[in-house]
Amino acid sequence: MDLTYFNYFDTIYMSNTTVKLQIPLDKSLRDQVEKHARKMGFSSVQDFTRVLYSTVLEDNMKLSMKPAEVEYISPKTAKRLDRQAKQAIRDYRAGKLKAFDNVEDFLADLKKL
Repeated sequence: MDLTYFNYFDTIYMSNTTVKLQIPLDKSLRDQVEKHARKMGFSSVQDFTRVLYSTVLEDNMKLSMKPAEVEYISPKTAKRLDRQAKQAIRDYRAGKLKAFDNVEDFLADLKKL
């Protein structure tokens, strides 16, 4: 049985209901969260996370999971891209495009540009 120790008012208690949660995070994200948590008065990211989870579960905070705004291209840009794609298909069918047998030849050709 895994027992987790925590300090509460200078008294040590043992709890077998506490679990350790490990979340892989990019270091820069973790540092930003830590800085934000400390500005809010939390002593650690762990304290911040505990309060965050409790608040969400008590319905005191609503999380929005909206997808990011989609940026659409303009009709003018859509027409230009369509023309370019059709031209590329015509060039392919006419045998105007270069073919390569391996990556090295392709990269060598790119370096010539």
